[in-house]
Amino acid sequence: MEHEHVVMTIVFVVTTLLTCACMSASDGRLLVNMTLVRNAGSLGAYCLDGSLPAYHIHLGFGAGANNWLLQFEGGGWCNDIESCAERAQTRRGSTRLMTKLETFSGILSNNASRNPDFYNWNRVKLRYCDGGSFAGDSKFDNGTLLLYFRGQRIWQAIIEDLLPKGLGSADKALLSGCSAGGLASYLHCNNFSNYLPDTTAVKCLGDAGFFMDSYAINFLYIQGGKMGGSGN
Repeated sequence: MEHEHVVMTIVFVVTTLLTCACMSASDGRLLVNMTLVRNAGSLGAYCLDGSLPAYHIHLGFGAGANNWLLQFEGGGWCNDIESCAERAQTRRGSTRLMTKLETFSGILSNNASRNPDFYNWNRVKLRYCDGGSFAGDSKFDNGTLLLYFRGQRIWQAIIEDLLPKGLGSADKALLSGCSAGGLASYLHCNNFSNYLPDTTAVKCLGDAGFFMDSYAINFLYIQGGKMGGSGN
């Protein structure tokens, strides 16, 4: 479905909004249960280790009941088979190893004084387990090691799980992310709008998700957020 009237804005954030900032835990913190995408296997959507993808959702209320905020979790990348095999054995590559309760803070908070713009929206955290900013669609199988690079399918599976829960009739929708998740928000912004009605106001927010492939001012080479070279 082509969007002709939807308003889309990609916002590059350097220091403000802090979508990936951690807040100190307190007795009043909001803990949200993990939701596994049970039908993801039918789409071939798997984490690096073959586990099912997941998200955390806290429903909106009042004036925000028909508005949705989705946030891609960040966490860097793996760069080759060796690093991806290692990642598959951590919470960055398997929902089996992730915490099942997540604290919703910052832009995901339900505290009106700390998060006045989105506290009463439907807020969703997309767990990151593919190692490639929700963008891959392949697998590696040498007979002894099996790795799934299925970020694109994970994205599709989660969205299709959320649409009948109210996302499909959203008045406003914001796709956000931090770091590797910020990059994912850029990559999927247009596709996100295609899932939604033409009447939905769609915007995308990338926090620290732009990674230059260039030399830094100290002449060390930066690529994919990593720095290499000889120097201090």
